[in-house]
Amino acid sequence: MKYLILLLGLFVTTALHAQFGLYVEGGGNYSSLRDTRSQGIVNGKSGIGWQVGFGTEYHTGFGYFLYLGLDLASQNFKKDSSSADGHVTSNYNYKPLFLNFPFGIGYQFDVTKDVGLRVYGGINTQVGIGGNVTRNSYYILDSSGTRSSYNKHKIHYGRSIQVTNEFQSDLNNTIWGLTVGAGLNFSKSVEVTVFYQEGLNNILPGGDAAPEINKLRMVSVDLKLYFPKNFYSSKIKR
Repeated sequence: MKYLILLLGLFVTTALHAQFGLYVEGGGNYSSLRDTRSQGIVNGKSGIGWQVGFGTEYHTGFGYFLYLGLDLASQNFKKDSSSADGHVTSNYNYKPLFLNFPFGIGYQFDVTKDVGLRVYGGINTQVGIGGNVTRNSYYILDSSGTRSSYNKHKIHYGRSIQVTNEFQSDLNNTIWGLTVGAGLNFSKSVEVTVFYQEGLNNILPGGDAAPEINKLRMVSVDLKLYFPKNFYSSKIKR
């Protein structure tokens, strides 16, 4: 019983000191493609994009906090793909538009009274809502030389290889990534953050059953503005 009372007291103390904060953020990202399985040769290339969004933080008063956000993100990455026999070469330029749902836990170390060093860890769920993809393909023919084809269209998102009978999907409709990050918080009002995201699942439709597995990495830099200012106390005052 005494342990239950102790646990209840800790919960009540935490709840009394917990505070919520809201923020808006915006910045840039740098995405790169990593090939883990292919029937041919795949080389990923990086590109620069942007993101804007907002979120909330739940502070316990012990330095720990939970965060949940919603971002609109435009990413950019390329892929050069060659068949195993070298007869077909394709160059892809992806510019997807995602809704990002980052969530996780963080901790703040107080450097000075007005400056805090934060560390983050969590998950980012990316849901495709738009964008376009460009493909240039080159074919080596046995007797008649070479030919090429060009195609640019809106990105089709889907879980399986065949979305409908009319077209195939280009990217998985949901992409998951493991995130770690750090930030410098000034006066509990403004923060500069850097996040690294490592893709956990195949961005191509069909999952791990697909013949080709590509995973997406991303580095993002954001400026956060908190409302209201000075909305929390980083640690419980004894």
